[in-house]
Amino acid sequence: MMKILYREPLVYFLLIAVLFFTAFNFLGSSGPGDNKIIVVDRASLLRHMQMKTKAVDQNLLIRSFDAMPELKRQQLITDYVREEALYREAQSLGLDKNDPVIRGRALQKLQFITQEYSEALLKVNDEQLEKYFDVHKKDYYIQPYVTFTHVFFSRESHGDEWVHQLAVDKLQQLRKNDTSFSAAIEHGDRFPYHVNYVERTEDFVASHFGEPLSKQVFDFSIKKQNWRGPFTSAYGSHLVLVSRLEEGRSPELVDVVSQVYQDAQREQTRKSLEDTYQLIVDTYAVELSADLNSGKLERDQLVSFTPG
Repeated sequence: MMKILYREPLVYFLLIAVLFFTAFNFLGSSGPGDNKIIVVDRASLLRHMQMKTKAVDQNLLIRSFDAMPELKRQQLITDYVREEALYREAQSLGLDKNDPVIRGRALQKLQFITQEYSEALLKVNDEQLEKYFDVHKKDYYIQPYVTFTHVFFSRESHGDEWVHQLAVDKLQQLRKNDTSFSAAIEHGDRFPYHVNYVERTEDFVASHFGEPLSKQVFDFSIKKQNWRGPFTSAYGSHLVLVSRLEEGRSPELVDVVSQVYQDAQREQTRKSLEDTYQLIVDTYAVELSADLNSGKLERDQLVSFTPG
């Protein structure tokens, strides 16, 4: 029975919450942390927006708030309530003492402590790892990739009339001498990017040579690779020798297990933090002020910011 309980994430969430509330009871506080009612009014939301955006133009900030869609307004309220609740808990634990930027630093401390506990307690087991991989398998798809070298002739140096013929003549020489991958650098002109491309995707190759040439390099119908071309890019003509061409594939878990484990633990920690923060928020009563949509706010209720 105990083993089953230890596998339940909610048990860990509750353990984290108990740690906070135990510390709260031990330390005690007579400050703002005792107040379990969070009043959400227009001024507090505007100040929250201003602190997050560092907005200087207060009139623009107010117009932006008034024009905010209902869904975005609700998210703003949720964010404010969470931050206020966490801040008060941080105060109750004494995490705001002797800090110059009290609110921000206290919040960072509480969030850091919460994350440290979550990462220490939450370990991804084999069953969770396999489940996460099955759900997110498409995220680990391995794109087709190619390893090739090329000999380049510059249109700028030789002109449109000769650049293609130079490439044709060189192709015969490369094939006749069975020129190797490593010897390609001894031929042709200097290319703006690279001579050798190792395990590069089609998008990467297209970013250097253009999409038409990239598609010609990624021609899976050619089984025996040899010097091919001339192929044309915006820069001139190219002769290409492909040494490896791999099709895209969905890997097995064993091939990417380290990356999947890190991603799965990061996701599990994120969910743990969300639930832990919500446990804290749920201990507060939230009251929405009637002035949220009044369109009235005195400028002195906002914080003054200066650029930089």
